Amino acid sequence: MGNIILTSDDFGLSKIYNREILLALQYSLLTSVSIMVNGHLTRQEQQVLSLKLLAQEKNISLGLHLEIDANEKDIMQMCHNQWNKFTDILGLQPNYIDIHKDHLFKHYYDVIAYFCVEKQVAFRKYKETTVKLKAPDDMFIASTESLDTIEERLKVIKSNETLEMIFHLGMYDEDVVSSLNKERAEDRKKLEWAHQVINRLGHKLMSYNQLK
Repeated sequence: MGNIILTSDDFGLSKIYNREILLALQYSLLTSVSIMVNGHLTRQEQQVLSLKLLAQEKNISLGLHLEIDANEKDIMQMCHNQWNKFTDILGLQPNYIDIHKDHLFKHYYDVIAYFCVEKQVAFRKYKETTVKLKAPDDMFIASTESLDTIEERLKVIKSNETLEMIFHLGMYDEDVVSSLNKERAEDRKKLEWAHQVINRLGHKLMSYNQLK
C-alpha cells in the first residue's frame, strides 16, 4: 500500500482558482495546497481565512509555492522574503516548499533545498536535488496526463512509497496568464478519478504534515 499526497498548486494566483481549490478541500479531495504570496493574496483575505480553517479541520498541509524571477540574483534572500510574506499573511509557517514553473529553475534546486533544511521543512521531490532532506519519494504532475496514465502511475507505487500527485485546480480566468488556464477545469475530473483509483487499490492519503 502506497501513500499519496494530493496537492493543488497556485492558490493565490486567482480568486477563481482559489474558489475551486476551496471546494475541493470541502469535499476532502485534496491533502495539500501550495500558495503563491507575491501576487494577489493580500487582497484575498476571506479565501485565505477559509483555507486556514479547512487546513486546520482536515489536517491539510500548506506549502510555499516559490515564484522565481528569471533575473533573480540572490535566491536565498528571495526564499527568506517569500517565507516572511507567507508567515505575515497566513500567520503560520509553511509545511513545505516547492517551485512555480520548477522546470525552468533546476539550477536553483539545491540552494532552495538548503533553505528548507535551515527552516526544517520538507521540499517537493525534485530528482535533481542532491541535498538530503525530508521529501516525498516521487512526484507526478497529473494535470498534463490522461486518466489512464494517472491510473497506471498509481498501480506501480511500491509498498510504503510516498507519491505526491500535483493538480492545478480552477476554472478559466481571463484575467490570468497561465499555460494551464483552459485545462484547469479538467483537473477536478482527474482528481476525482485519482480518488477512485486510490480507493480501489487501497492506497493511503496523507499530507506533508505526516512525512517522516
